[in-house]
Amino acid sequence: MDILLKANWPMVSTLFGIAWMVILTLLSKTYAKREDLAKVEKKVDELKAHVDNLPTQKQMTDLLIALERTNGKMESLEAKIQPVQHLAQLLLEQRLKDDK
Repeated sequence: MDILLKANWPMVSTLFGIAWMVILTLLSKTYAKREDLAKVEKKVDELKAHVDNLPTQKQMTDLLIALERTNGKMESLEAKIQPVQHLAQLLLEQRLKDDK
């Protein structure tokens, strides 16, 4: 057995080396590299930070309510300004007629 191993040692070591390279190639295709995992973890941390800075549902609801109140106030102001705007338009027309 020793003589057979000594005589075929280069071929046996080459076969073990090839088998090892095939195993490493299969493992590299199966599992992710550490650098890739680090990039993904960094992206996930950035997304978590972004999501933490987003407004909550209560804040969004409060904002929508405030916008609706503002819209109502603007409509009431528009109704109050219309007569004044009409008077200003009449005064402008009168002034233009007087200048002719």
